[in-house]
Amino acid sequence: SGARATDRVVGPNGVGKSTLLRALAGLQPVDRGTVTTTPPDATVGYLAQEPERRPDETVAELIARRTGVTEANRELNAATADLAIGAAGADDRYSVELDRWLALGAADLDVRVAEIAAEVGMSAQLLGQPTATLSGGEAARAGLVALLAAQFDIVLLDEPTNDLDLAGLDILESWVRSTNAAIALVSHDREFL
Repeated sequence: SGARATDRVVGPNGVGKSTLLRALAGLQPVDRGTVTTTPPDATVGYLAQEPERRPDETVAELIARRTGVTEANRELNAATADLAIGAAGADDRYSVELDRWLALGAADLDVRVAEIAAEVGMSAQLLGQPTATLSGGEAARAGLVALLAAQFDIVLLDEPTNDLDLAGLDILESWVRSTNAAIALVSHDREFL
């Protein structure tokens, strides 16, 4: 495959590299200026440095949320309800939400997740386990499965190698080399970079 264009922002701990990623993801307001996605319908995914572990969320639900499928399902369901009652603009909204739902791979997410989980050595039982009970390595694998299952146009990675074993690192490196998604990442792992 061809070479990728790369730009670098280098800085010591605590200067705002993770904050920059969060702002690019739309998760943190910017003090000045704007963050614009081009094209406007491009999908953006953010993989946080520390996976959020919730006692009321299973690993499968975490993966659906991190791939954007949970939100896409919610928006498609709302658009479908508006369509059913004949709300103004419902046809256009439904079309946009269906396109987004399909682009994010919602239609076959469960199948892809099962295949990817097996590939990275995650048991099927772990997918049903609450995320609050995961070890550091299990949480890292769950994040890796979410990343590999995601179908974002732009991916923002914050320390993606944290807690991955050598096999997980190999899988991540292979994915980074082969994906067509634009990638912005923060890492202290010089070998990975």
